[in-house]
Amino acid sequence: MSLVVLLERRTLVLSSDGKQCMAIPLDKGGRHRIVAPDATSVGDIVAALEACPGVGVLTANGGLLGTLTVADNFALALRYGADPRDDAAGDWQHALQLALEACGLPPERILSIARERPIGLERSERWLLGFVRNLLRPPELLVFDRAFGGLSRRQADAVIALEAVYHDFHPFRPTLFVDVDAHELPAVPDCMNHLELEPLTCPC
Repeated sequence: MSLVVLLERRTLVLSSDGKQCMAIPLDKGGRHRIVAPDATSVGDIVAALEACPGVGVLTANGGLLGTLTVADNFALALRYGADPRDDAAGDWQHALQLALEACGLPPERILSIARERPIGLERSERWLLGFVRNLLRPPELLVFDRAFGGLSRRQADAVIALEAVYHDFHPFRPTLFVDVDAHELPAVPDCMNHLELEPLTCPC
């Protein structure tokens, strides 16, 4: 099953074989979920979503540039397009610290992590930093790409709790979880839409 994604009047419409299977309004918030049978299907779905304007994808590795320091990554993302003469342009550092604290990072770790490169961090910290970047510069739709893959139950619960923080900050920005079907896949509470994709059958 392949999905076609189109933006129609502030609604992201997902269709298969000419039939609509999910509609995500971009200004009403809420959680949505797609469960696909395999990683290839998820990759195709995420690629189709990422091609739409206003869609941001948070990958399992956080999506930061591995060779820049964490501080440089955030400076690049948060100051992009800002007028350097604007005194308010420096406020991003304070906002970043507050966001990292709100996501549970202790102050001493915030200071030390700024000098590190994402490539040397554990996956959970890379993901958290990517999440905070989206928290501070939210897309119109935030897609969580296989956020639960390889996580323990406790780590998965932490992801769900952080996604709730995102809605506290941005109640009118929707989120979409795209996951590979698995027995240990945790439930996402209060989903407005839940789409289960069937595996493709061989025509032979």
